[in-house]
Amino acid sequence: MRKVLFTFFTVLLSVVLSAEYLLVDDLGRLVPFEEEVNRVISAAPAVSDYIKYLGLEDKVVGVTDWDINIDAEKIGNLVPLNLEKIVSLSPDVVFLTGGFQEHEISRLERYNIKSLVINPVSFNDIYREIVLIGSILGEREKAQALSNELRQSVLNIAKNSFTWKDKPTVLYLMVQNNVSEIWTAGTGSYINELIAYAGGLNLAAPYTGNNGFLLVGPEFVVAQNPDIIIVSSYYEGDETSKNTILNAEQFKNVKAVKEGKIVMVDGNKMHQASPSLIDILEQLYEYFGENR
Repeated sequence: MRKVLFTFFTVLLSVVLSAEYLLVDDLGRLVPFEEEVNRVISAAPAVSDYIKYLGLEDKVVGVTDWDINIDAEKIGNLVPLNLEKIVSLSPDVVFLTGGFQEHEISRLERYNIKSLVINPVSFNDIYREIVLIGSILGEREKAQALSNELRQSVLNIAKNSFTWKDKPTVLYLMVQNNVSEIWTAGTGSYINELIAYAGGLNLAAPYTGNNGFLLVGPEFVVAQNPDIIIVSSYYEGDETSKNTILNAEQFKNVKAVKEGKIVMVDGNKMHQASPSLIDILEQLYEYFGENR
């Protein structure tokens, strides 16, 4: 279905001869654009990462309070959206992400505010979203070039790691203050792709869940006994997840814990399928290469 929509999207772009055209968003909605888009509200940090990567921040008139990518007027939380504030900024379009923000579409429609939803769940989706957002903002050729550049950077790393004979076994663990419930990433998740491209063997790959993410217990980690554990950190000096794992009695005999091979990545980049994942990919590729 995604391939069909992307083909339709490409055809639509190629036949546009005026400022009036239709695009298909990731919910399969036809979104009309009658005029040039100059005033944008990014209602999710993930969208802002795309816009920043494209170098088109000057078109953004509003972002959420949680946005660290673009310096623009704050509109409040991701949900529920502050419609009064959004209306006051007179946006040409509001960018949303799929899932928990989908119900905001109907709220925006009551005020005749156009919205477009992206919902990337893979690296191929990331490449496509760059072109989609860049086209909406009037820079299709630039967006296509940047998309191809990012794709090639990922491909270069994947080609190099593919030749490794001894690849480390890896688990990505999302924990906070205890290990009674842990989220990890299996097949169908962009994090599974990320680990594979970086040269690791994701021990959660045989499993899956919603968009590839699944809930496991400490027994799962002990049974898998990874060489390396990846955790997220959200600000400088944040070692909450790392310390939780290191101090968990259940994990004292896990290889990664005994050998201190717990690598921290920027959670702000890790937890959104956006161009900044290239930074995490490069970090993990280097770490895996040194620890195999």
